[in-house]
Amino acid sequence: MPLPRLIDLGELREGAPLPERVLAPDIMDVARFIGGAGFAIPIFLDPNAARDTGLEGPVIPAEYKSAFLLAYLRQLARPKGRILRLQSGFRRPDYHGNRFTIGGQVTRVDDVEGGREVNLELWLEQASGERSVRSSAVILLPH
Repeated sequence: MPLPRLIDLGELREGAPLPERVLAPDIMDVARFIGGAGFAIPIFLDPNAARDTGLEGPVIPAEYKSAFLLAYLRQLARPKGRILRLQSGFRRPDYHGNRFTIGGQVTRVDDVEGGREVNLELWLEQASGERSVRSSAVILLPH
């Protein structure tokens, strides 16, 4: 079943906020992801291994958070848009079961051959208000 489109990007202008998505992946979500990805790094599932490295508990892999951001961008770009770029900086760990929010805003819109390039600033914000991931993205929306 296709994911619904989040917003009509054709109406967005520079500075416009993007709709938020709230997520709270638990240990089973992370286990399925790392199993499929073939990761064998204990800090993603084992509380003791994570604490031994100075973490509060098992963490969510950066690749998993990137997958959330890509899914979010795919929803924004529906039905015919394309993701041209996603760059992310991972600033602090996110832990299993903790709620975080994907948010963002439009930073620039350019008419280009074949459509409109929409530049976005994205982030993952923890319940505490701290942003654990900051990203920039560009999507192309055809005319």
